[in-house]
Amino acid sequence: MAIVTAETFVSQVQEGVALFLDINQPQVYGKGHPAGAYNFPFNRRAWGEELKRALNGQNPPIGLFANDSSVVESAVSSAEEAGLTVIFSWDKGLESWRESGLPTERVVDLTIDELHQNRDDFVVIDVREGYELRTGKVPGAMHIPMGQIQSRVQELDKDRKYAIICQSGSRSSSVAAWMSQQGFDVANVIGGMSLWMGARHPVERP
Repeated sequence: MAIVTAETFVSQVQEGVALFLDINQPQVYGKGHPAGAYNFPFNRRAWGEELKRALNGQNPPIGLFANDSSVVESAVSSAEEAGLTVIFSWDKGLESWRESGLPTERVVDLTIDELHQNRDDFVVIDVREGYELRTGKVPGAMHIPMGQIQSRVQELDKDRKYAIICQSGSRSSSVAAWMSQQGFDVANVIGGMSLWMGARHPVERP
């Protein structure tokens, strides 16, 4: 599906009119993605309804990006079944996107061991929901849920380095991408708290 051209859709994303979702898995997204695209990995279990809940009543024009036509086709169907409006899709992957002269970006990755070893170099922001913090968070981490990051960005300092963490690395990669676009020095903690706790690094509990 491509109701609008790639160039037109990119302009809408840059103007803040449209929402661009890279539906590849986080490890693929982290290696590079279209500029302005958030990571919302496709899964076949009520993905469209999950997206609708995440949008919290908003229904912007949506574009979907992946490197597999069957994944894009399934995601478009799932989104439309949930009542969402998909106006653009791209199923030819990042190489083709670049070759078409369209803008890309990449989120800097940080492993949990690198964060642990260089903890004093970063302000850690945990973007999970409040209930998820019951199992523990990185000691001293700020808690700003993903849905609040844009409204609370004034609390942050562009002279600091930020490490963004969630449970698995998906939400944090989207937040890190957005913050990078705003001019912050930011990295995404790959594997998130799942790997952090699995490695038995210290945690702080409420």
